[in-house]
Amino acid sequence: MEPVDRHEAADEIRRLCTEADTEADRTLLRDLGDAISVGDISQATGIAIGRNIRQVVNRFELSPGAVAALIDFRADLGRSFGIDASQYRLGALLAEKTRGFVGREHIFRAVDQFFRTHSSGYFVVHGPPGAGKSAFLAEYVRRSGCLAHVNSRGLGVTSAAQFIENISAQIIADAGLPYAALPAGATADGAFLLKILEEARHRLGADERLVIAVDALDEATASDRDGANILFLPPVLPDGVYFVLTRRDADIPLVAQAPIGTLDISDYPDENTSDTRQYVRKALTRPRLRTWVSTRSLDESDFIAALAELSENNFMYLFHVLPEIESGVYRDLAIEQLPVGLVGYYEDHWVRMGMAVKPLPRVKLRLIYLLGEARKPISRRLLSELATDPAIRADEIDVQEVLDEWLQFLLEDRLDDHPRYSIYHTSFRDFLHRKDIVQAAGVTIEGIHRLIADNLWTSVFET
Repeated sequence: MEPVDRHEAADEIRRLCTEADTEADRTLLRDLGDAISVGDISQATGIAIGRNIRQVVNRFELSPGAVAALIDFRADLGRSFGIDASQYRLGALLAEKTRGFVGREHIFRAVDQFFRTHSSGYFVVHGPPGAGKSAFLAEYVRRSGCLAHVNSRGLGVTSAAQFIENISAQIIADAGLPYAALPAGATADGAFLLKILEEARHRLGADERLVIAVDALDEATASDRDGANILFLPPVLPDGVYFVLTRRDADIPLVAQAPIGTLDISDYPDENTSDTRQYVRKALTRPRLRTWVSTRSLDESDFIAALAELSENNFMYLFHVLPEIESGVYRDLAIEQLPVGLVGYYEDHWVRMGMAVKPLPRVKLRLIYLLGEARKPISRRLLSELATDPAIRADEIDVQEVLDEWLQFLLEDRLDDHPRYSIYHTSFRDFLHRKDIVQAAGVTIEGIHRLIADNLWTSVFET
């Protein structure tokens, strides 16, 4: 996951001045471009940063990189409240998830219809792992510039307190509310969030909505308070305030008097097939993929239909398999020999990486399971220390070999000079927890947790 190049984004935003109709818009774009280029929120005095960012994204056609820079810039306002804003910078993740995005127009239409027929409320998109929920929400944020929060176990962002401090800072920035800091106890429950939603509502224009996108409710930590909603989401919402939420097919506590709309991605098989085919069709513009197809004398339409069927309409499967076709992993295989479904792909990769050979590669297995249990991104050095005990030694060369072999399954955090790694998608963690995989690997999840505790690094692995 490459960091956002804010200088390129700033140049793009400044160039939009030629498309602006008024001097006020031109000044806004120049100021935003200059502030992003400097990378210092304190230099943005005079800019109503939150709402102006949302309006610029809505009114101008921006690249994913430029939108990502604006979203990160808005998140950085949290620094003025003493918040560690770096953990809420979504720009690189947004750009990654929207790269190659296609389709899902039926979901956009359903969201718009819900907004038109309700004065406020929650709209929940749910479906199986890899169905494109997070990509849809990232694209929604890219198109609308709405406020956003991503729950991620791998990135260590799972708590209600993190959600409230992040979204509260964004609401204050968007509405220009008179807060210099979040009050004491603001994140203890949902009362302060509801208060500022009410205050922000009164600053909305006549036909304006305040939309907040929240990804992966299933990765958020449930409250230990009886009856509390996940993330302390308010049971009532002011008029003009909407949440667009995603979750896996899981039981998530959300009880509200506000209207709740839902869309189950699995209920749209024809649209899912059409969208996965469109995704493959777009990928076929890449030369190495076209070469793989042509050397097998395949008709492109047959290849598109076959990949969509093999994927079981799963975008995460295509996200992994198409690049591996291009890289030569399947150079000796016919299309009929490609793995079937996301789980089939994980099983195939597991075997190809030698994780099931005898004797078992215990160092590699230990490292993969440590990454799987991590609740925060983890460095190569720390992985080496955690994996080493009197029976097994894991040096940084061993660690780098595992990182190289499994990089497509990992998020690489490059905010500083010491990259840290976490699992990209929860479906791979599910695969690692599968009983037959755990038993064949000769490890236990409990044993991995004991290893963590023995090394006194439990803070890296706890929510």
